[in-house]
Amino acid sequence: MRIISSVLCLILLCLSVTGAMAEEYTADQAHEAGGEFFTAEELEDLLAPIALYPDPLIAQILPAATFVDQIDEAARFVRQYGESARIENQPWDVSVKAVAHYQTVLFMMDSKYDWTVSLGQAFVNQEQEVMDTIQRLRAEAKTAGSLVSTPQQQVLVEDQLIRIVPAEPEVIYVPQYDPVAVYTEELYPSYGFISFGVGFGIGAWLNRDCDWHRHRIYYHGWRGRGWINRARPYINIRNRTYINNRLRDIRINPRIVQRDTIRYRNELRRERGTVPRTPTARPSRNRVAPQAVPAPGPASPTQRRTFDRRIQRGTEAPYTGFGGYGSERELRTYRQRGRMSRDTIHQLNRQPLTTTGPGVQGTRTMPRSAPAPSIRSAPRAPATSGGERPTRQR
Repeated sequence: MRIISSVLCLILLCLSVTGAMAEEYTADQAHEAGGEFFTAEELEDLLAPIALYPDPLIAQILPAATFVDQIDEAARFVRQYGESARIENQPWDVSVKAVAHYQTVLFMMDSKYDWTVSLGQAFVNQEQEVMDTIQRLRAEAKTAGSLVSTPQQQVLVEDQLIRIVPAEPEVIYVPQYDPVAVYTEELYPSYGFISFGVGFGIGAWLNRDCDWHRHRIYYHGWRGRGWINRARPYINIRNRTYINNRLRDIRINPRIVQRDTIRYRNELRRERGTVPRTPTARPSRNRVAPQAVPAPGPASPTQRRTFDRRIQRGTEAPYTGFGGYGSERELRTYRQRGRMSRDTIHQLNRQPLTTTGPGVQGTRTMPRSAPAPSIRSAPRAPATSGGERPTRQR
């Protein structure tokens, strides 16, 4: 018996050592692939495409970016079954389910894989820096005159912190803008203005918001003031998929840092001129500590931050998610759309405002909906207790 016990103890000891070595190797791989922090300028390029999104969307996009595999599954599911798919019944994180209700955002995150992975890594490793960078970009856009309140969104400044919330109780809009211009160029009638497409419905899935004072994302459970209070009457508060006390803890996928984003980061640094344009070999396990790079000094008031200008010259768009508008013709399309939006606001300012909802002022013009495409029906899930959901509420 003693011999058998000794053998069993030896086997357990070997298994524990093997597990510890595997754990150490995984952590080492995570550092090589995604453990290096983004610099302040790299975070600006990374967050510029979404910094002007409404707070409720950002509160779902950042955690969802850590579940990049689920984003891919959700994009394929929605493409196959359409908007009416039973998203709530899928085995995804609640943040991915929320993003899946907004196809524009979902397909962007799916098509720009490296950008999404890098965004998730930045949120896991540098959450406070991410929130601060978004505020800094918003302040620059507001100074340039690009970020203003419109019939689609409200821009609120509280304690020098800028919040962007839906202006309507039932609809939220995803802004469309050129990141190359909106943060740096002064506002002209045909350049650098933010435009909006068709509005999306506000549902129970927008159960999170941004706490800019504490640099965090939090679960509000549809209890709060402002846009939450305005939208609450139109929400199905009995939807336990999104309104549940178990969702108070914001879940993230820490393994996202194990993904290799060296190529994407080198592209960011090439655009900034901080890395020579030479092939970079993948770092080995026996790596050497990189040399410290001095932090850039504060910019003078007259110095303007320079972004990549290749889009304005009509050349190929950069590899990164920051320059996603392609050719000059596409850029002109966004400029024309911005000019039309600005003319619309000027006309609205000349007309008397009418109240269209609780706590919202302004004239509301709903766009005509296009004919719904024929899509396959999603698999029907078993009936759940509690009856059907109200047709008016989401």
